[in-house]
Amino acid sequence: MSNDIYQHNADSFFMQYESVTSEQVHAFWLPELDKRTIGTALDVGAGSGRDAKFLAAKGWRVIAVEPANSLRELAIKSEHLSDIYKSQTYLPIDWIADTLPNLSLIKALNLKYDLILLSAVLMHLNQHEQQQALNNLSYLLNIGGILVMTLRVGEFSDGRIAYPIEVEKLIAHAEMQHLKLLTKSQLVTDQLGRSNVTWQTIVLTKE
Repeated sequence: MSNDIYQHNADSFFMQYESVTSEQVHAFWLPELDKRTIGTALDVGAGSGRDAKFLAAKGWRVIAVEPANSLRELAIKSEHLSDIYKSQTYLPIDWIADTLPNLSLIKALNLKYDLILLSAVLMHLNQHEQQQALNNLSYLLNIGGILVMTLRVGEFSDGRIAYPIEVEKLIAHAEMQHLKLLTKSQLVTDQLGRSNVTWQTIVLTKE
């Protein structure tokens, strides 16, 4: 996928992402997070770093993937200015410029993750790429770890392409990659008030 629009409009995307909290966006699945031992998290398509900072503040070691250089630089600056960065218990986020579906640089690190988060990312990939991404994400996930995906339903009005996500087919392919469905939300309204956009969250675990 092209990152040009995120690269050239980084300031506006940064402000948009930071205008809502992780607690608001991820209310459906955060109880699942509270059940789990703190470990290593991978935030793919990390954007402004909102969710990466949220997880790091809870003690997670976070690797954040954001391919758009301008947006990633804003996120790093925001992290360094945050009060949590000054905490002795805070582990700084590791930022990497990598892309789905292959995540070649991430795989080269030879790390496994207890939590992988894709928030508003998968719709940028076509169906074949979505399946490729699931294959690689399963490879990167620890046994017993969770993969959380928030899925956008609705077209863009700014020229970006939104590929359809067939949730049941996605879950069926995930099962072939040893990813079992833990829970799935109903469609919910958009936190930014866009009437033409809804969201669904699925949480998978590695068996």
